[in-house]
Amino acid sequence: MRGDIAIKHLANAVTTTRFLFAGGMVLAAPFSAAFWTCYLCGGISDLLDGALARRLNTQSVAGAMLDSAADLVFTAAIAVFTVRYLPFRIWLWIGAAFIAALRLTCYAIGFVRYKTFSALHTYANKATGALIFTFPVMDAALGLTAAGVILCAAALLSSLEELAITISAPTLNRDRRSIF
Repeated sequence: MRGDIAIKHLANAVTTTRFLFAGGMVLAAPFSAAFWTCYLCGGISDLLDGALARRLNTQSVAGAMLDSAADLVFTAAIAVFTVRYLPFRIWLWIGAAFIAALRLTCYAIGFVRYKTFSALHTYANKATGALIFTFPVMDAALGLTAAGVILCAAALLSSLEELAITISAPTLNRDRRSIF
């Protein structure tokens, strides 16, 4: 019986570690081994939690909400790190602030319409999450400005898609893959 309970909550436990790794990233010295460990482990937890939930057949609305909240906190930790340590040009910061405001507006509309946190698991949101995670590699390969433009473009498109879905969908479906 005890093992069944542990298996039932395994995916959510993996998701919960992302909150800890996000905090670790913010507290760690920039670009230190501790920072990169938290960064990589947070990304791995994001890849594993959904796969575990599907494999163990333990998907739930609460788990999807927990996953979205963990993604939001992890992304916020990356944003805090970026603000503190990477010298973006002001126009890129303005674009990122606009996208963040758009995303928060979408969540507010979703909360008013559906009476709950309404982040969606669209393909565009997943692609944007992957780009956020690979940002250090893009920075190294393309430079900070090019990497920032690519990330902002993807984030803007995914935010606009989520806003369109949130405004037009008669019911909340967090697993809606696309507007198309």
